Amino acid sequence: MDRAHFVLVVTVALLSAFVAMADASVTAGNGGKSVRYFSNDGDDAADGLTPGTAWRTLEKLCKDLPAGAEARLRRGDVFYGKADLKPGLSAECPTVLTAYGEGAKPEICAFKVAKPDPAVWTPAGTNNLWRIDLGDYSNFDGNHMTRSGNVGFLKVDGRIFGRKFFAKLKKPLERQWDFIDDGRNLTVWSKANPALVAKDIRIAPCMGTLPFRDHIGVSNVVVRGTGAHGANGGGVDVRFFDCEFLEIGGSHLYGHGAGVSRYGNGVECWGGCRDVQVSRCVFADVYDVGFTMQGRQAPFSWENIHVTDCVFLRCSQCYELWLNKCRPGIGMKNCSFMRNRCIDTARGWAYDVRPDKANATPLLMYTMATDICDILVKDNIFINSRGYLIFKSGGLADLPETYRIVDNTVVGPANQPLAYCVGKEKAAAEAVREKSIRATNRFASRLEDVGSY
Repeated sequence: MDRAHFVLVVTVALLSAFVAMADASVTAGNGGKSVRYFSNDGDDAADGLTPGTAWRTLEKLCKDLPAGAEARLRRGDVFYGKADLKPGLSAECPTVLTAYGEGAKPEICAFKVAKPDPAVWTPAGTNNLWRIDLGDYSNFDGNHMTRSGNVGFLKVDGRIFGRKFFAKLKKPLERQWDFIDDGRNLTVWSKANPALVAKDIRIAPCMGTLPFRDHIGVSNVVVRGTGAHGANGGGVDVRFFDCEFLEIGGSHLYGHGAGVSRYGNGVECWGGCRDVQVSRCVFADVYDVGFTMQGRQAPFSWENIHVTDCVFLRCSQCYELWLNKCRPGIGMKNCSFMRNRCIDTARGWAYDVRPDKANATPLLMYTMATDICDILVKDNIFINSRGYLIFKSGGLADLPETYRIVDNTVVGPANQPLAYCVGKEKAAAEAVREKSIRATNRFASRLEDVGSY
């Protein structure tokens, strides 16, 4: 069995197992909780109390779903926009977002879908440039909950195109579906009017689709098509079970670096997050990181943050940590990344368009300005990563000893370097740390050598 076939079989098996677990994890009865149903043929003027009187839109969910209630999205349906839940009342009475019915998980989809009408595109000067106004809702279907034209990527007839240009670089667009935007208008290079070249043009705008709130639980939904983050923020008692975060990121991160940085993570935890559980989820085709804990001048620590039994597929990175300019006593406490499967890291659409290649790696750590880094990375499998297993700014010698990487399996070329290293001045310390990591983990050059997992 070749590598591609093996990875496909493994991934399908894992997803099938997740579906079975997902069906078992849906709330059994509502325990007296207030429930609202949503479907694509519902009516926001109805009461939402039964599948037959379901509400229709995410706008209605954001506005009128009560705190501590449960929203149930019908399986097989696609809901455009974002789901901004109200905080739950307590750990015992969270606000819940889940699914009902049969079939595929319901989608929360941020895509703006250009109407298949040549009139929505106008010539933008010469050189095969065409423009669409993303602030004009008459030009597109799909997500009408934002006017943002800060585009992360295009998905055209099922294929992702991520070559985003910036005016300050003064480089001309030159290939089919190269694009640039001004925050409202999207301009693409196309050999003819885009509506005549493609049947389906989906545009990923900069919009968070699932903001964190205290005491929320989300299960059995798909988040897709945002140029920003899938779910992010600060919160206490936040749960994501059996979800999928797909095709995410690539929007312009204003005011950062040289002004041409892009971003977009699957799930991002800010400082002060506590009791966060992400389990049995799938992260695929994410511009940046599947899951990250990060912050600057955080007022409180990250505590009890656990990512378990997830699949990360073709993300640029899988698990990221960084903390900067925090006062003494602030850090990361009792956090873990366990029993996850990281497959084909940095082999997706984003790698080809990223300016930074060295940090495309499963385990990513930038500045860690704290003595409190209580992190356990254990029992994961890393298969066919493009680059290193670990990137740590400052080199492997600066990786905290309390960032424990043990009992993992790494499958890749026998001569593949373990980590990014900075050079001769730290060579001895880096060698000691690398030896320690190699001694406490398993390495295989062939998938056949992994055995059962």
